[in-house]
Amino acid sequence: MMSRPVQKSASPLLVILAFAIVYIVWGSTYFFIRISEQGGMPPFLLGAIRFTAAGLLLMTWCVIKGENIFVKRDIINAAITGVLLLFIGNGIVIWSEKTLPSAMVAILVSSAPIWFVLLDKPNWGINLKSKATIVGLIIGFAGVILLFSEQLEKAFSGGGASKLPWMLLLLFGSITWSAGSLFSKHRPAPGSASVSTAWQMLSA
Repeated sequence: MMSRPVQKSASPLLVILAFAIVYIVWGSTYFFIRISEQGGMPPFLLGAIRFTAAGLLLMTWCVIKGENIFVKRDIINAAITGVLLLFIGNGIVIWSEKTLPSAMVAILVSSAPIWFVLLDKPNWGINLKSKATIVGLIIGFAGVILLFSEQLEKAFSGGGASKLPWMLLLLFGSITWSAGSLFSKHRPAPGSASVSTAWQMLSA
């Protein structure tokens, strides 16, 4: 008789703590980018310092753990993902915050799940048959359109024309972010996720 694998339940406190860290660290990203740029930091230099430092720290940790960091296919896949996710997607976010308020940037970036579902062609048969997914897409599109309608109205009245190109650029950044996520999903690295993430940041 085969024994069933024991499933360990996560501590509710650790789950809450994990979500809190994600919300605080991820959510404050846009605010601190804005603060750095107002202090005179060039956007792409800011991104370069951020990802190079994080990538080197994570890669050092992987080396200490004895992981194999030089696997050609993993590096190539990680580089493609890193360019789409971080260099283009996040680079546009950093660049656009010189013009757009950080709150607006955060809202527009939140449209990424919409593009994730629409670009995930292998799973269309599953996702697009789900009522919850369809309702979520409709609500998401409605939110983006609502945000754009205000800016379009200002643009036509001569008050918001300068912001509209940046908003469109941010949408493109959200699309590339989703494309990078999907590429990583459908071509997962057989090696360590930590090594792959480190190469993504260094490539960016």
